[in-house]
Amino acid sequence: MPADPSTDLLLITCASGKQASALLPLLPHWKNMRLVVHSPTSKTRLQSQYPHAEVLNTDLYSPTATSSLIRNANVVLHIGPSYHPHETEIGYMMIDAAVTAYDSGKGHLKHFILSSVLNTQLRKMMNHDCKRYVEEYVIESGLPYTILQPTTFMDNLPIPVFMKEERPVFRCGWDTDIQFSWIALKDLAEGMNKVLEEREKHFSAQYPLVSTHDTVSFAQAISIIGDKLGKKIEVETALFKEAVDNLCLRVYGTTEGVDQRSRDAAQRMILFYDNRGLVGNPNVLEWLLGREATQFGEWVEGNMGEVK
Repeated sequence: MPADPSTDLLLITCASGKQASALLPLLPHWKNMRLVVHSPTSKTRLQSQYPHAEVLNTDLYSPTATSSLIRNANVVLHIGPSYHPHETEIGYMMIDAAVTAYDSGKGHLKHFILSSVLNTQLRKMMNHDCKRYVEEYVIESGLPYTILQPTTFMDNLPIPVFMKEERPVFRCGWDTDIQFSWIALKDLAEGMNKVLEEREKHFSAQYPLVSTHDTVSFAQAISIIGDKLGKKIEVETALFKEAVDNLCLRVYGTTEGVDQRSRDAAQRMILFYDNRGLVGNPNVLEWLLGREATQFGEWVEGNMGEVK
C-alpha cells in the first residue's frame, strides 16, 4: 500500500541539511514527523518552521540513540552526515535499529530510504566508498529499502552572492574544465517525495539521480550564471590546502577542530574531482519525476527569480 501521511510517522536524519531543507516544504500533509538534527540552533530553527514536528538534537553515533529515534517510525529517510569519520557505522546502526523495528514484516517499520551518492563504486573517494558499504548493508538487511544516489548539487553554487557582489569571484577547488553531471535540489526533493508516498513501487530499487542532459564543467556553469546575471564572474582555482579548508568550512562552518579523517575524505574527493569529475545519466530521474529534469540555465533563472 502507498504511504498514509495522515497516520504514518516519518523519521528524517540530518534534517537541517540541504536535502531535507528542500524536501520538507513538500510535506505539509505529513502530520507526524520526527526530524533529527545535530545542533541546538538547527533544532530551534526547525521547530519554528515546522511546529507540528518532533525535532530532536542528538548524536547519531550511538546505538542507543538510533534505536530510540526509530521508535514507532513507519518510514525512515536516512541522510548520512557528510564527511563524518563514522558515517558508515552510523548507517549500520540505523539499519540495525530498523531491522529490529521491521521485525520480519511484523513490526511498525514499513520502508527504509537511504540517501547515498552517485557512483558509490568510486572507491578512491572516501565519502563515496563509505556509502557503498551502507548500501550493501541495507540490501542484505531484509528491509524494504530504496537507495537514492544524487550527483553534484547545483545549489552549492551561491547565486545570491553572485547577484549581490559587483565584481564576483568564484574560487573552485579543482580543475574548472573537468565535466560534471548536476542535480537541482528541487528535482531531488520531488523524487524523494514520490518515493515516500508511493512506497512499495520503489522497494529494492537503486536510483542514480542526475538532472542535466549534458555535462557542465564548473567553468561552463559559472559562465552560464554570468550570462544570466549580465555580469562577469571571475573563476579561479584554489590551492589544494585552501580548497580543503573551503570544503570543511562549507560542511562544518569552521576549519578549526575538524577531525583529520574528515579532512582526509575532503582531500580525496578534491583530488578525484580534479581529474575525473562525476558523470551520470538523467533518464532514471526523469522517469521518476514523470517530466523533464531541471536544466542548468533553467535552475539559474529560477534562483534569480526567488532572490528577487
